[in-house]
Amino acid sequence: MLKNQNSISTRYAWMSGLIFVLLLLAIKANSALLLKLDTGIIGIVQDSLPEFETTLMTLVSKIAEPSFAIVYAVIIAAILWFMRLRVDAIWTLATIGGGDVVAYIFKEIVQRARPRWNQIIPESGYSFPSGHTFGAVIIVFFILWFFVSQIRSTTIQKVSQIGLIIWVVLVMYSRIYLGAHYPSDVFGAFFLAVAWLAIARWLYKLLYNFVAKVVEPRSEGRHSQH
Repeated sequence: MLKNQNSISTRYAWMSGLIFVLLLLAIKANSALLLKLDTGIIGIVQDSLPEFETTLMTLVSKIAEPSFAIVYAVIIAAILWFMRLRVDAIWTLATIGGGDVVAYIFKEIVQRARPRWNQIIPESGYSFPSGHTFGAVIIVFFILWFFVSQIRSTTIQKVSQIGLIIWVVLVMYSRIYLGAHYPSDVFGAFFLAVAWLAIARWLYKLLYNFVAKVVEPRSEGRHSQH
């Protein structure tokens, strides 16, 4: 199925990777301008903390937990395996697993402390990039490629796409609102996720025939076009 879907364009992939690297370098250099932008945005987002919005953002953040993203990916992979899309299922698990490793490595490289004020939900670990945002973007792309793209109704497709975009925005907003991340953390995670997905799609295309021969031996000969 994935082999028939449009991939992330090379231009967007390189652009996302470049923006991520620039953010990383600015954070490592303790850029005063970036910190000013970060704190200014946090001030606007946290200007008022009504009980209802706090409850909603807490719920959004809980649903988007990185550990849950792995569970969501396993469920998606299981569905694909049941549909006999075994290469796609393996790719799904490899992409989420490999992506988590990549995000963790960058966290250890940057070692950015989390914001120290108005943290509604105490968080541990480093701040850049946001694991919640990274996982949410990966899962949303899985849903778009594997399921939304199969919907015949253009209207329902568009509504689904808009709903998924809103979800990612809510996750990003919630992490800033709850004081768990700087804005540059969530934007960095977004661009890292897009770049990683582009790399994963390239690997999918490169290794498709090899993996297909291993997991779908009776289908040999029908995997050459992708």
